[in-house]
Amino acid sequence: MKTVEDLRPEIRPLDAAWSATTLEGIFASEPPVSSKARRPRRLVLVGSMVGGLFAVGGVAYAAGLVPGIITNELDWISSSEVSDVHEVASFTAEANGRTRSFEIWRGTNADGLSCTAVLEAKGNFGPEFGGYCGDYPTDAWFDRATESYKIGDTPPPATYFVYGEPTLPGVSSVRVVGDGFTHRATVDRATGGFAVAVPELGPSVSGHFATVEFIDAAGTVVGTRELSEK
Repeated sequence: MKTVEDLRPEIRPLDAAWSATTLEGIFASEPPVSSKARRPRRLVLVGSMVGGLFAVGGVAYAAGLVPGIITNELDWISSSEVSDVHEVASFTAEANGRTRSFEIWRGTNADGLSCTAVLEAKGNFGPEFGGYCGDYPTDAWFDRATESYKIGDTPPPATYFVYGEPTLPGVSSVRVVGDGFTHRATVDRATGGFAVAVPELGPSVSGHFATVEFIDAAGTVVGTRELSEK
């Protein structure tokens, strides 16, 4: 029996105008889903057929615009309209010998909840997303990202990452400190946000697991945020 991978057609470059129109149609056809009481969800497979469409987004990124692929994902995870959509930061994580790159986008919905979309543009089967809406702090928070996998296979280990937009003035970097690890991330001057992977954390994290220290240009810790998993 051939595997799904064997049966997948070769992805070829597509016309940019056709790609944009098709992509909008894909998301418009998805049923609305309420985000109430939703836990952070793992990155999910969008589908190999959109793998060749992502070149369209590069133009929007370069122009500082919000790609439609992002706004559609935020609309999908939120039960109300999402506004003030912007990029928070990006980070990388190692998995199975390769480096995976992610972008974090955030907006606020009409219910006052913070909605986050996590994008991996070059997933195993094309663009992949994760995200949720919730009442959580925006200066420092956390989530998990995992590789996509075939139905029936054992899910690969997830990687925790910490991200946020410091609200304290003068913060130029952050330090994420926990039991056996210390990670530092520079605040992006363009977005005002940060993100960093914490691969030392396993899938069974519970209780307090890290402290985020907000640091100014002189190296002084001007504030902290405690992170806990229930």
